[in-house]
Order: sequence, then structure tokens, then C-alpha cells
Amino acid sequence: MDARRDEIISACLRIARELEAADLEGAAQLLKLAEVIGTREQADHGQLILALAQIDRVKASRGGLSAWVATHLDATDGRARAIAESARRIGAIPELAEPLASGRIGTDTARVLTRTAKAATGTGIDTVTAVTQALTTAETHGVTAARQQVRALEHTLHPDTGREMIPRQRARSFLRTAELENGMCRIEILLDAVRATTLRSAIDLQTADWLRQAQYDQAHPLPDDVRTTEQINVQALVHLAEIFHNAPAKLRQARFTPPMLYYSPRKKDPAGLSETVYGTVVPQDAVESPEVHLLELDDDGIPIALDGVRIDTNPHTRLATPPQRTALAYRDRHCSHPGCSRPTTYALHAHHKIPFSNGGPTTTRNLTLLCAEHHALTHQQHKHQKLSES
Repeated sequence: MDARRDEIISACLRIARELEAADLEGAAQLLKLAEVIGTREQADHGQLILALAQIDRVKASRGGLSAWVATHLDATDGRARAIAESARRIGAIPELAEPLASGRIGTDTARVLTRTAKAATGTGIDTVTAVTQALTTAETHGVTAARQQVRALEHTLHPDTGREMIPRQRARSFLRTAELENGMCRIEILLDAVRATTLRSAIDLQTADWLRQAQYDQAHPLPDDVRTTEQINVQALVHLAEIFHNAPAKLRQARFTPPMLYYSPRKKDPAGLSETVYGTVVPQDAVESPEVHLLELDDDGIPIALDGVRIDTNPHTRLATPPQRTALAYRDRHCSHPGCSRPTTYALHAHHKIPFSNGGPTTTRNLTLLCAEHHALTHQQHKHQKLSES
């Protein structure tokens, strides 16, 4: 029977490849075909859960249910554990046998039902009732509503777990960046529910405003090459960063001077190129709103003036001035400790080569950029050197 079904599907797909784009009747039949295939796939998954529940009951797999699934069904360890848990928690519930076998329940709903059964276990709540209510919610209002329902149940039954959820999520959160060979940058971020809401809502609000302007005001707030929702979301995220850079220091709550983000030769590069603070080369005309400064250098390449104003105005002051930090950012580009490439955006410190306590002036010639780690290490080495000389 399966072979006959596969033949029919293959024949339908051959016919579908010949369909014209304007063939509405053919397109409707193609949608029905996809629905049949999808329902069959869901039924296969449901029947797998039912079968595994019986395998677990009679202990047919000596190595454990999840190990058998991972070995025989080409599943990752995580997915195998999830399938095995579904089998143990909902596979033996008689009220779910028909929905699982018929294909009414997809994998997402099965996971929600599994979570519901797990949450209700050992609490005095009837597991079958809780699971059937979750199924009704999923079929009536969708799997997202059912997922929200089980979250509420988990928090109600296990309030301590609910209170500990956000700290656990924060402990798992991360932001990673990866420079790709073609010059693009991949940013991967995992956030807890609270901080994710803050970030996502800001992006959604900006995206919605741009879409409203385009739809109702016939405005064009976005570049021509930003079209899809995903591209608009990226543009909104970058816009949030631009707002941060342009905000007053008090509002930013960041004490460091905004760094130079792009570096270009004093005379326009013949190739029209600039370098980002992270070392990537980009066309100068692609930089939409950089902080443009004119930096004058002496014969040794030491910055001496910024926007026509002398940089080293008071060599006797203790801390580097904002113009000096801008000049150091241009000259050093990153932490100057050998082997360290932390960029100027990494809150680098302006370090006196000749210590200020020994009369070293606060000038760009006597200053260099160091990250906090190597700044502390440099001072520690200097202290040890003084002790050994005394």
C-alpha cells in the first residue's frame, strides 16, 4: 500500500512540474497534495510515538528508548530524547491514540502535550484531563496558544521553577560574532524572554513605523535594496545602534567617548576604500553617516591636530582628552599589546608609556591604547621591575 501511495505521489509531482503559473485549478490540486503528504508525515510520527510507548512498556530496547531512536532513526541525541519522552508521557494515553495515528497532531503539538503531561505529573492534577484540554486548545486556537497554556500551567504548579527560569535563561544567553570571508559578519544571539522582549519590541516598533510610512504616507524611509521583512528588521536593529551612537553620553550611560568606526586616508583613497574598526575594507561611499574628522599628522605619523585644533593642549593633565582618544583610535586601531586585536570599541584605556607619576606627559606620542586586561598586566610588570631594581 505504501508503494502504491508513493507511485501516486510521484505521478502527481511529475504532473505538477508541467503546471503553468496561471493554472489556478492545478495549483489548488497541488496544495491538496501537499496537505495529504504533510498529514501522512504527521500520522507516521504519531504512530511512531504509539509504537515506542509499547516498546518502552515491554522493555524491548535494552539500551534505552532514546538510544534506540538515535541509532535506528537518524536522529540527533536531543531529538531522540524528545521523541522518547513523548512516547513515555503521551504514547500510552488511550484518548490520544486516534489523534496521533490520524495525523491530526503534528510534532509541535506533540511536544506541547508532552510538556503538559510532564508538568501535571505528581501534582494531583489528572494528566489525561490536562493533556486533552491542551489538545483542544491546540486544535481550536493553534499550537502557540497551547504552548502559552502549558507555560502558565508550569509556572502555576511549579512557582519556584518559574522564578528560576529567567536566571537560568540569562546564564545560557550569548552573543557571538563571526567574520566571514566575503566581508560579511554573522551575529548569533540567544536571549532570555525578558531581554528578548525589550529588543524584539524595539525592532518591531521601528519596522511597523517604516511600513506605515510606506503604505499610508507614500514615503520612502528605507534604502531601495531593503525589501523583505528580514531585511527591514536588520535595518531597524542598525538604526537602534545609530541612535545609541548619536545619543548624549548621559543618555547612553556609557562613559567612553564614541570611537571612530571607519578609517580613511587623509587624502581620498584612489580606490575609494575605508577600513572599519574591525579591519574590514568597505567602499567609502557605502558609509552613510560616519563621524568624519580631519586628522593632521606630523612627519613621524603622530596625530597633532583634529579638525584644525591642536590635540595635545595640556600635557600636564592626568587623563586623555576626547580629541586625544580619537587620535589614538586612528593611530593604534586596537590594543597595542603584542598579539591582542581588541578594537577601539572595546573600551580601551589610554596608557602612558612613560608613567604619569614619573613625569610622563599626556600627549599622543606618550599615549597608547591598551585593553583593561593588558593595561593591568603592563602596570603589574612595571611594578615588578621597580621592585627588582630597588
